[in-house]
Amino acid sequence: MDGKMDACGVILAGGRSSRMGRNKALLALDGKPLIQRQVERLSAWFRQVVIVTNTPGEYAFLGVPMVSDRVPGLGPLAGVEAGLQASRYEHAFFCAVDMPFINEALVRFMVQAAPGYDIVVPAPGGEYEPMHAVYGRGCLPSIARNLEAGRLRLISIFPDVRVREITDAELLPFGEPERLFFNCNTPADLEEARRWLEEEG
Repeated sequence: MDGKMDACGVILAGGRSSRMGRNKALLALDGKPLIQRQVERLSAWFRQVVIVTNTPGEYAFLGVPMVSDRVPGLGPLAGVEAGLQASRYEHAFFCAVDMPFINEALVRFMVQAAPGYDIVVPAPGGEYEPMHAVYGRGCLPSIARNLEAGRLRLISIFPDVRVREITDAELLPFGEPERLFFNCNTPADLEEARRWLEEEG
């Protein structure tokens, strides 16, 4: 056995990078573009990996299947819809392209918790991390309804589906939430991520 999970790993790479000034997915961290780091990790963990992007030409060098939103410009909820439709599995783990410290043990814990639920989402301090969550096909009807109604926040579907929250106590063995769910929105964030990697190295 190769130890890979029977689920799909999906990288959400559709976000605008206005605060970074350029496409943050291609910014280098430890010598590799952020998106390449995510692809390499998810490819080692999952049997299927998909990138959701409306600019596939930018990522062709990765050799990974890519899908686009059904209607571009509606944000990550449309990206989750596209990823679920591309998944060969009942559940898929979704993460943002700019989250450099995703933790394999936590991701495995979340996927293992997924049967019987439509969403498995960390909730550090009671606040959801919907860009680092497992979504199931059972979410698709609610996603379609909410997109149609213009309710574009990921959490807009939560009341409609079965949600399993990962609590602070459950997160504790995996590390600090500030690091686990850290994302690189600004040049200063990227520098902080580089410092953390140097400390770990």
